[in-house]
Amino acid sequence: MPHEDIHESGEVNVSTEEISSLTVDSAVGRSCSTAIVRGLSEQLIDEINCLRPGTMRSIEGVSGVTLGSAVMPYLQTPAADALRRAAGRAGSIFVNSAIRTLAQQYLLWRWGQRRACGISAVAYPGTSNHETGQAVDIDDPYGRMSAMGNSGWTWIGSFDPVHFDYFGSGTVSLSGLSVKAFQRLWNRNNPSDQIAEDGDYGASTESRLRRAPASGFARGASCTGTGGGGSMGTPAPSAPSFAVRWERRDDGAYWFTSTAPATVRRIEYRVDDVAIASADRGPGNDFVASYRFRFEGNARPVVARGLDASGNEVARSVGMLDVVEGTALFIRPLGDRTYEIGVERASSAVGAIEVRVDGFLLTDAVSGATRSTRLAVRSAFNTLGERNFVIDSLNTNGTYRGTLRRTLTIR
Repeated sequence: MPHEDIHESGEVNVSTEEISSLTVDSAVGRSCSTAIVRGLSEQLIDEINCLRPGTMRSIEGVSGVTLGSAVMPYLQTPAADALRRAAGRAGSIFVNSAIRTLAQQYLLWRWGQRRACGISAVAYPGTSNHETGQAVDIDDPYGRMSAMGNSGWTWIGSFDPVHFDYFGSGTVSLSGLSVKAFQRLWNRNNPSDQIAEDGDYGASTESRLRRAPASGFARGASCTGTGGGGSMGTPAPSAPSFAVRWERRDDGAYWFTSTAPATVRRIEYRVDDVAIASADRGPGNDFVASYRFRFEGNARPVVARGLDASGNEVARSVGMLDVVEGTALFIRPLGDRTYEIGVERASSAVGAIEVRVDGFLLTDAVSGATRSTRLAVRSAFNTLGERNFVIDSLNTNGTYRGTLRRTLTIR
Protein backbone atom coordinates (compact mmCIF):
# COMPACT_ATOMS: atom_id res chain seq x y z
CA MET A 1 0.00 0.00 0.00
CA PRO A 2 1.32 3.48 -0.83
CA HIS A 3 2.30 5.90 1.92
CA GLU A 4 -0.70 7.66 3.44
CA ASP A 5 -0.49 10.62 5.79
CA ILE A 6 -4.04 11.30 6.95
CA HIS A 7 -5.37 13.22 9.93
CA GLU A 8 -9.02 13.59 9.05
CA SER A 9 -11.46 15.97 10.67
CA GLY A 10 -14.73 14.50 11.89
CA GLU A 11 -16.69 17.71 11.43
CA VAL A 12 -18.82 18.02 8.29
CA ASN A 13 -20.27 21.53 8.79
CA VAL A 14 -22.66 21.04 5.88
CA SER A 15 -26.41 20.73 6.29
CA THR A 16 -28.22 17.52 5.37
CA GLU A 17 -30.23 19.47 2.82
CA GLU A 18 -27.08 20.73 1.11
CA ILE A 19 -25.43 17.29 1.13
CA SER A 20 -28.46 15.91 -0.71
CA SER A 21 -27.61 18.19 -3.66
CA LEU A 22 -23.88 17.40 -3.77
CA THR A 23 -22.01 15.02 -6.00
CA VAL A 24 -18.89 13.28 -4.76
CA ASP A 25 -16.75 15.68 -6.77
CA SER A 26 -18.49 18.81 -5.50
CA ALA A 27 -18.15 17.47 -1.93
CA VAL A 28 -14.36 17.77 -2.26
CA GLY A 29 -14.45 21.50 -1.62
CA ARG A 30 -17.23 21.53 0.96
CA SER A 31 -15.72 19.66 3.90
CA CYS A 32 -12.59 18.05 5.34
CA SER A 33 -14.47 14.99 6.58
CA THR A 34 -15.34 11.89 4.58
CA ALA A 35 -18.55 11.79 6.60
CA ILE A 36 -19.93 14.10 3.91
CA VAL A 37 -20.34 10.99 1.69
CA ARG A 38 -21.63 8.76 4.50
CA GLY A 39 -24.92 8.06 2.71
CA LEU A 40 -23.16 6.73 -0.37
CA SER A 41 -20.54 4.96 1.78
CA GLU A 42 -23.19 3.04 3.69
CA GLN A 43 -24.64 1.78 0.41
CA LEU A 44 -21.18 0.78 -0.81
CA ILE A 45 -20.46 -1.22 2.34
CA ASP A 46 -23.84 -2.94 2.05
CA GLU A 47 -22.94 -3.82 -1.55
CA ILE A 48 -19.56 -5.22 -0.46
CA ASN A 49 -21.38 -7.37 2.09
CA CYS A 50 -23.62 -8.63 -0.73
CA LEU A 51 -20.62 -9.49 -2.87
CA ARG A 52 -18.74 -11.20 -0.03
CA PRO A 53 -21.25 -12.05 2.72
CA GLY A 54 -19.80 -12.72 6.16
CA THR A 55 -16.41 -11.18 5.36
CA MET A 56 -16.94 -7.96 7.33
CA ARG A 57 -17.83 -7.44 10.98
CA SER A 58 -18.94 -4.31 12.79
CA ILE A 59 -16.51 -2.89 15.37
CA GLU A 60 -19.19 -0.67 16.85
CA GLY A 61 -19.64 -1.37 20.55
CA VAL A 62 -16.39 -3.34 20.94
CA SER A 63 -15.23 -2.97 24.54
CA GLY A 64 -12.35 -0.51 24.83
CA VAL A 65 -12.69 0.76 21.24
CA THR A 66 -13.84 4.33 20.59
CA LEU A 67 -14.64 5.42 17.05
CA GLY A 68 -14.14 8.84 15.50
CA SER A 69 -17.23 10.50 14.10
CA ALA A 70 -16.23 9.88 10.45
CA VAL A 71 -15.36 6.19 10.94
CA MET A 72 -17.27 3.53 9.00
CA PRO A 73 -17.33 0.82 11.71
CA TYR A 74 -16.31 -2.30 9.78
CA LEU A 75 -13.24 -4.51 9.39
CA GLN A 76 -12.67 -8.00 8.04
CA THR A 77 -13.79 -10.40 10.76
CA PRO A 78 -10.27 -11.58 11.80
CA ALA A 79 -9.08 -7.95 11.90
CA ALA A 80 -12.08 -6.98 14.05
CA ASP A 81 -11.22 -9.82 16.45
CA ALA A 82 -7.58 -8.69 16.54
CA LEU A 83 -8.64 -5.11 17.33
CA ARG A 84 -10.76 -6.39 20.22
CA ARG A 85 -7.74 -8.29 21.58
CA ALA A 86 -5.54 -5.21 21.22
CA ALA A 87 -8.07 -3.05 23.08
CA GLY A 88 -8.12 -5.62 25.87
CA ARG A 89 -4.35 -5.41 26.18
CA ALA A 90 -4.13 -1.61 25.85
CA GLY A 91 -7.20 -0.77 27.92
CA SER A 92 -8.53 1.58 25.24
CA ILE A 93 -7.98 2.40 21.56
CA PHE A 94 -9.33 5.39 19.65
CA VAL A 95 -9.87 4.61 15.95
CA ASN A 96 -9.79 7.44 13.42
CA SER A 97 -10.25 5.27 10.33
CA ALA A 98 -11.22 1.66 9.66
CA ILE A 99 -12.72 0.47 6.38
CA ARG A 100 -12.93 3.16 3.71
CA THR A 101 -15.21 3.07 0.71
CA LEU A 102 -14.17 4.09 -2.78
CA ALA A 103 -15.99 7.42 -2.33
CA GLN A 104 -14.09 8.19 0.88
CA GLN A 105 -10.76 7.22 -0.67
CA TYR A 106 -11.48 9.50 -3.64
CA LEU A 107 -12.08 12.47 -1.35
CA LEU A 108 -8.88 11.82 0.59
CA TRP A 109 -6.91 11.39 -2.63
CA ARG A 110 -8.21 14.70 -4.01
CA TRP A 111 -7.42 16.48 -0.74
CA GLY A 112 -3.93 14.99 -0.83
CA GLN A 113 -3.42 16.22 -4.39
CA ARG A 114 -4.41 19.73 -3.31
CA ARG A 115 -2.46 19.51 -0.04
CA ALA A 116 -5.80 20.44 1.51
CA CYS A 117 -7.36 19.45 4.83
CA GLY A 118 -3.94 18.75 6.35
CA ILE A 119 -3.39 15.73 4.10
CA SER A 120 -0.06 15.47 2.33
CA ALA A 121 -0.22 11.99 0.78
CA VAL A 122 -2.83 9.32 0.23
CA ALA A 123 -3.19 6.10 -1.75
CA TYR A 124 -4.86 6.17 -5.16
CA PRO A 125 -8.53 5.06 -5.09
CA GLY A 126 -8.84 1.29 -5.22
CA THR A 127 -5.36 0.63 -3.76
CA SER A 128 -5.60 1.35 -0.01
CA ASN A 129 -5.65 -1.46 2.55
CA HIS A 130 -8.38 0.53 4.29
CA GLU A 131 -10.64 -0.32 1.35
CA THR A 132 -10.18 -4.05 2.02
CA GLY A 133 -11.04 -3.77 5.73
CA GLN A 134 -7.49 -4.70 6.81
CA ALA A 135 -6.22 -1.39 8.23
CA VAL A 136 -6.89 1.07 11.03
CA ASP A 137 -5.54 4.50 11.96
CA ILE A 138 -5.44 5.08 15.72
CA ASP A 139 -4.57 7.77 18.25
CA ASP A 140 -1.44 7.38 20.39
CA PRO A 141 0.12 4.66 18.21
CA TYR A 142 3.37 4.57 20.18
CA GLY A 143 1.52 4.02 23.45
CA ARG A 144 -0.44 1.15 21.89
CA MET A 145 2.37 -0.30 19.77
CA SER A 146 2.92 -3.34 21.98
CA ALA A 147 -0.78 -4.15 22.32
CA MET A 148 -1.33 -3.88 18.56
CA GLY A 149 1.77 -5.90 17.66
CA ASN A 150 0.97 -8.65 20.16
CA SER A 151 -2.51 -8.90 18.63
CA GLY A 152 -1.27 -9.47 15.09
CA TRP A 153 -1.27 -5.90 13.76
CA THR A 154 1.69 -4.64 11.70
CA TRP A 155 2.87 -1.06 12.15
CA ILE A 156 3.48 0.58 8.78
CA GLY A 157 6.32 2.79 10.09
CA SER A 158 7.22 6.21 11.41
CA PHE A 159 6.38 7.90 8.09
CA ASP A 160 2.70 7.12 8.83
CA PRO A 161 2.73 6.30 12.54
CA VAL A 162 -1.03 6.05 13.07
CA HIS A 163 -1.49 3.27 10.48
CA PHE A 164 -1.60 -0.47 11.29
CA ASP A 165 -2.35 -3.34 8.88
CA TYR A 166 -3.73 -6.79 9.66
CA PHE A 167 -2.83 -9.71 7.37
CA GLY A 168 -3.38 -12.52 9.87
CA SER A 169 -4.97 -15.90 9.34
CA GLY A 170 -8.48 -15.82 7.94
CA THR A 171 -8.22 -12.53 6.08
CA VAL A 172 -8.94 -12.63 2.36
CA SER A 173 -7.88 -10.51 -0.57
CA LEU A 174 -10.65 -8.07 -1.49
CA SER A 175 -8.65 -6.37 -4.22
CA GLY A 176 -11.02 -4.51 -6.53
CA LEU A 177 -14.14 -5.19 -4.46
CA SER A 178 -14.50 -1.57 -3.30
CA VAL A 179 -14.46 -0.52 -6.95
CA LYS A 180 -16.80 -3.32 -8.03
CA ALA A 181 -19.34 -2.31 -5.37
CA PHE A 182 -19.52 1.19 -6.81
CA GLN A 183 -19.76 -0.08 -10.39
CA ARG A 184 -22.74 -2.26 -9.47
CA LEU A 185 -24.51 0.59 -7.68
CA TRP A 186 -23.94 2.95 -10.59
CA ASN A 187 -25.29 0.46 -13.14
CA ARG A 188 -28.31 -0.31 -11.01
CA ASN A 189 -29.23 3.36 -10.97
CA ASN A 190 -28.13 4.31 -14.49
CA PRO A 191 -29.49 1.73 -16.95
CA SER A 192 -28.70 3.96 -19.95
CA ASP A 193 -25.09 4.67 -18.88
CA GLN A 194 -23.54 1.32 -18.01
CA ILE A 195 -19.90 0.65 -17.11
CA ALA A 196 -17.93 -2.57 -16.81
CA GLU A 197 -18.27 -4.32 -13.45
CA ASP A 198 -14.66 -5.47 -13.53
CA GLY A 199 -13.24 -4.08 -10.25
CA ASP A 200 -10.73 -1.90 -12.13
CA TYR A 201 -10.57 1.80 -11.24
CA GLY A 202 -10.19 3.42 -14.64
CA ALA A 203 -11.24 6.67 -16.27
CA SER A 204 -14.83 5.53 -16.92
CA THR A 205 -15.34 4.53 -13.28
CA GLU A 206 -13.75 7.71 -11.94
CA SER A 207 -15.92 9.94 -14.14
CA ARG A 208 -19.08 8.25 -12.78
CA LEU A 209 -17.81 8.37 -9.21
CA ARG A 210 -17.31 12.12 -9.52
CA ARG A 211 -20.96 12.48 -10.60
CA ALA A 212 -22.38 10.09 -7.99
CA PRO A 213 -24.66 11.55 -5.28
CA ALA A 214 -22.84 12.11 -1.97
CA SER A 215 -26.00 11.20 -0.06
CA GLY A 216 -26.43 7.89 -1.91
CA PHE A 217 -28.31 6.52 -4.90
CA ALA A 218 -32.08 6.11 -5.12
CA ARG A 219 -31.56 2.34 -5.35
CA GLY A 220 -29.16 0.94 -2.79
CA ALA A 221 -27.40 -2.40 -2.38
CA SER A 222 -28.85 -5.60 -3.77
CA CYS A 223 -27.76 -9.11 -2.87
CA THR A 224 -29.53 -10.72 -5.83
CA GLY A 225 -29.06 -10.39 -9.54
CA THR A 226 -26.51 -8.15 -11.19
CA GLY A 227 -25.61 -4.59 -10.42
CA GLY A 228 -27.53 -3.55 -13.51
CA GLY A 229 -25.66 -4.17 -16.71
CA GLY A 230 -23.08 -6.63 -15.44
CA SER A 231 -23.12 -10.36 -16.00
CA MET A 232 -22.11 -11.85 -12.67
CA GLY A 233 -25.57 -12.38 -11.23
CA THR A 234 -26.61 -15.05 -8.77
CA PRO A 235 -26.79 -18.49 -10.36
CA ALA A 236 -29.80 -20.69 -9.89
CA PRO A 237 -29.35 -23.12 -6.98
CA SER A 238 -29.62 -26.02 -9.44
CA ALA A 239 -26.67 -24.82 -11.56
CA PRO A 240 -24.23 -27.76 -11.51
CA SER A 241 -20.64 -27.45 -10.34
CA PHE A 242 -17.66 -28.98 -12.10
CA ALA A 243 -13.97 -29.74 -11.62
CA VAL A 244 -11.52 -26.82 -11.78
CA ARG A 245 -7.75 -27.17 -11.52
CA TRP A 246 -4.86 -24.74 -11.59
CA GLU A 247 -1.09 -24.99 -11.63
CA ARG A 248 1.67 -22.45 -11.14
CA ARG A 249 4.28 -22.84 -13.85
CA ASP A 250 8.00 -22.17 -13.48
CA ASP A 251 7.61 -18.76 -15.12
CA GLY A 252 5.05 -17.70 -12.46
CA ALA A 253 2.01 -17.87 -14.74
CA TYR A 254 -1.04 -19.85 -13.60
CA TRP A 255 -2.75 -22.32 -15.92
CA PHE A 256 -6.42 -23.06 -15.33
CA THR A 257 -8.33 -26.05 -16.69
CA SER A 258 -11.86 -27.33 -16.17
CA THR A 259 -14.00 -30.35 -16.91
CA ALA A 260 -17.51 -28.98 -17.45
CA PRO A 261 -20.93 -30.34 -18.53
CA ALA A 262 -21.69 -30.64 -22.25
CA THR A 263 -23.95 -27.57 -22.17
CA VAL A 264 -20.97 -25.37 -21.27
CA ARG A 265 -19.34 -23.78 -24.31
CA ARG A 266 -17.19 -21.20 -22.58
CA ILE A 267 -15.72 -20.76 -19.10
CA GLU A 268 -14.91 -17.43 -17.48
CA TYR A 269 -12.34 -17.60 -14.68
CA ARG A 270 -12.65 -14.97 -11.95
CA VAL A 271 -10.36 -14.29 -8.95
CA ASP A 272 -11.31 -11.78 -6.24
CA ASP A 273 -14.53 -11.28 -8.26
CA VAL A 274 -12.56 -9.88 -11.21
CA ALA A 275 -12.50 -11.68 -14.58
CA ILE A 276 -8.91 -12.76 -15.31
CA ALA A 277 -9.27 -15.14 -18.28
CA SER A 278 -11.75 -17.13 -20.36
CA ALA A 279 -11.59 -20.18 -22.61
CA ASP A 280 -13.85 -21.80 -25.18
CA ARG A 281 -14.46 -25.52 -25.34
CA GLY A 282 -11.63 -27.01 -27.37
CA PRO A 283 -10.78 -30.44 -28.76
CA GLY A 284 -9.63 -31.61 -25.34
CA ASN A 285 -12.67 -30.17 -23.56
CA ASP A 286 -10.44 -28.81 -20.81
CA PHE A 287 -10.95 -25.02 -21.22
CA VAL A 288 -7.29 -24.05 -20.87
CA ALA A 289 -6.49 -20.45 -19.87
CA SER A 290 -3.44 -18.79 -18.34
CA TYR A 291 -2.93 -15.67 -16.27
CA ARG A 292 -0.03 -13.95 -14.53
CA PHE A 293 -1.05 -12.20 -11.31
CA ARG A 294 0.37 -8.75 -10.62
CA PHE A 295 0.23 -9.22 -6.84
CA GLU A 296 0.75 -12.21 -4.60
CA GLY A 297 -1.61 -13.00 -1.77
CA ASN A 298 -3.31 -15.76 0.18
CA ALA A 299 -6.91 -16.99 0.25
CA ARG A 300 -7.95 -15.61 -3.12
CA PRO A 301 -11.45 -16.79 -4.08
CA VAL A 302 -11.79 -18.46 -7.49
CA VAL A 303 -15.05 -18.63 -9.44
CA ALA A 304 -15.40 -20.51 -12.73
CA ARG A 305 -18.57 -19.57 -14.62
CA GLY A 306 -19.81 -22.05 -17.22
CA LEU A 307 -21.62 -20.27 -20.06
CA ASP A 308 -23.76 -21.81 -22.81
CA ALA A 309 -23.71 -20.82 -26.49
CA SER A 310 -25.94 -17.81 -25.73
CA GLY A 311 -23.72 -16.56 -22.91
CA ASN A 312 -26.08 -17.66 -20.11
CA GLU A 313 -24.59 -19.09 -16.93
CA VAL A 314 -25.50 -22.77 -16.71
CA ALA A 315 -22.82 -24.02 -14.29
CA ARG A 316 -20.57 -22.58 -11.62
CA SER A 317 -17.75 -23.74 -9.36
CA VAL A 318 -16.03 -21.96 -6.50
CA GLY A 319 -12.65 -22.53 -4.88
CA MET A 320 -9.71 -20.75 -3.28
CA LEU A 321 -6.00 -20.47 -4.06
CA ASP A 322 -2.86 -18.91 -2.60
CA VAL A 323 -0.95 -16.87 -5.16
CA VAL A 324 2.55 -17.30 -3.74
CA GLU A 325 5.87 -18.73 -4.92
CA GLY A 326 6.33 -21.10 -1.99
CA THR A 327 3.95 -23.39 -0.13
CA ALA A 328 0.40 -22.67 -1.31
CA LEU A 329 -2.91 -23.86 0.06
CA PHE A 330 -5.76 -24.69 -2.30
CA ILE A 331 -9.43 -25.62 -2.05
CA ARG A 332 -10.40 -27.00 -5.46
CA PRO A 333 -13.93 -27.89 -6.59
CA LEU A 334 -14.28 -31.32 -8.19
CA GLY A 335 -18.02 -31.17 -8.90
CA ASP A 336 -20.99 -32.85 -7.22
CA ARG A 337 -20.31 -31.11 -3.87
CA THR A 338 -16.83 -32.60 -3.72
CA TYR A 339 -13.72 -30.57 -2.88
CA GLU A 340 -10.04 -31.27 -2.49
CA ILE A 341 -8.15 -29.31 0.16
CA GLY A 342 -4.39 -29.39 0.28
CA VAL A 343 -1.01 -27.75 -0.11
CA GLU A 344 1.36 -27.67 -3.07
CA ARG A 345 5.03 -26.73 -3.41
CA ALA A 346 5.43 -27.67 0.24
CA SER A 347 8.79 -27.99 1.97
CA SER A 348 10.26 -31.50 2.01
CA ALA A 349 9.94 -31.31 5.80
CA VAL A 350 6.12 -31.50 5.51
CA GLY A 351 5.11 -35.15 5.80
CA ALA A 352 1.32 -34.99 6.04
CA ILE A 353 -1.70 -32.77 6.58
CA GLU A 354 -4.98 -33.06 8.46
CA VAL A 355 -8.09 -31.06 7.55
CA ARG A 356 -10.93 -30.08 9.86
CA VAL A 357 -14.10 -28.36 8.70
CA ASP A 358 -16.17 -26.64 11.37
CA GLY A 359 -14.30 -28.77 13.91
CA PHE A 360 -14.85 -32.15 12.18
CA LEU A 361 -11.80 -34.12 11.04
CA LEU A 362 -12.14 -35.17 7.38
CA THR A 363 -11.19 -38.55 5.95
CA ASP A 364 -9.44 -38.43 2.60
CA ALA A 365 -11.63 -40.23 0.04
CA VAL A 366 -8.52 -41.23 -1.94
CA SER A 367 -6.35 -42.78 0.80
CA GLY A 368 -9.06 -43.56 3.37
CA ALA A 369 -6.95 -41.89 6.09
CA THR A 370 -7.47 -38.72 8.12
CA ARG A 371 -3.74 -37.97 8.00
CA SER A 372 -2.90 -37.51 4.33
CA THR A 373 0.68 -38.07 3.23
CA ARG A 374 -0.24 -36.97 -0.30
CA LEU A 375 -0.80 -33.49 1.21
CA ALA A 376 -4.42 -33.31 0.03
CA VAL A 377 -7.77 -34.41 1.43
CA ARG A 378 -10.76 -35.07 -0.82
CA SER A 379 -14.26 -35.00 0.65
CA ALA A 380 -17.91 -34.68 -0.38
CA PHE A 381 -20.03 -32.19 1.58
CA ASN A 382 -23.65 -32.64 2.52
CA THR A 383 -23.83 -29.28 4.34
CA LEU A 384 -23.21 -26.37 2.00
CA GLY A 385 -22.80 -22.66 2.64
CA GLU A 386 -19.99 -20.95 4.57
CA ARG A 387 -17.57 -23.49 6.06
CA ASN A 388 -14.46 -22.94 8.16
CA PHE A 389 -11.38 -24.95 7.16
CA VAL A 390 -8.43 -25.66 9.48
CA ILE A 391 -5.42 -27.32 7.82
CA ASP A 392 -2.74 -28.70 10.14
CA SER A 393 0.64 -29.63 8.66
CA LEU A 394 2.88 -32.22 10.28
CA ASN A 395 6.59 -32.92 10.01
CA THR A 396 7.83 -36.17 8.51
CA ASN A 397 8.26 -37.52 12.06
CA GLY A 398 4.58 -36.84 12.81
CA THR A 399 5.06 -33.80 15.04
CA TYR A 400 2.89 -30.72 14.63
CA ARG A 401 4.31 -28.11 12.24
CA GLY A 402 1.72 -25.33 11.71
CA THR A 403 -1.88 -24.39 11.00
CA LEU A 404 -3.62 -22.53 8.19
CA ARG A 405 -7.24 -21.35 8.32
CA ARG A 406 -9.60 -20.48 5.52
CA THR A 407 -13.31 -19.71 5.12
CA LEU A 408 -15.10 -20.58 1.89
CA THR A 409 -18.75 -20.68 0.91
CA ILE A 410 -19.10 -24.01 -0.86
CA ARG A 411 -21.95 -25.11 -3.12
